[in-house]
Amino acid sequence: MVWSVSEYAERLGVSRAAAYKRVRSGQVGAYRAGSQWVVPKVAIAAPRASSRPMSPENAVRLLSRFSGVEIEMPEPVARRRIAEKLGALRSEDADLQRLWSWVRSRAPRLELSANAADLADLLRDPRLARSGLSDARAGIAASGVAEGYVSPADVDALVRDYLLVESERPNVWLHVADIPDDASAEVPIGFVIADLLDHGGPRELGRAAELLAEHAG
Repeated sequence: MVWSVSEYAERLGVSRAAAYKRVRSGQVGAYRAGSQWVVPKVAIAAPRASSRPMSPENAVRLLSRFSGVEIEMPEPVARRRIAEKLGALRSEDADLQRLWSWVRSRAPRLELSANAADLADLLRDPRLARSGLSDARAGIAASGVAEGYVSPADVDALVRDYLLVESERPNVWLHVADIPDDASAEVPIGFVIADLLDHGGPRELGRAAELLAEHAG
């Protein structure tokens, strides 16, 4: 069973342009049937928007608190809503779809291409905090790619230094935001889970579900 690109976009809650970008990237196993792209229904396991996203600031706060990282909290109303969502995650009342819906606007996500020979240096660059596919805790063997968080103050220089360019077949994903470190000086695990959800593939979703269950207690 398959979906058209329009149906795929509707299921994900994204624009047709965004859906086509995923289709052409090769990450969802789409293929051509005659002159049309089709998407296997297994790819629709990917979470789709089911509620309004939190503000970027509150999404960062939620993921940080979920990860056990203390962070300055906002005014009482927003603090209560964050606490409610955190409680839902910890009680397993919130699934991957709801989590992704809440935090999908946490940071701009740049899809870029780099020379394969430069990826090792990019991953070692202190301006990049490894996350998602490039975080060892994800448990996914993803050689030939780089993913992580970079401060808005550093992103232009990082893009320039590694000659990164926008691409429909990216091997670099940069999440542009200032986020805290956890106690081990790593990206808090909540962000790793959210980044895996962005990819939407079966193995990424599977690991996101395992990590959410592991750290929800």
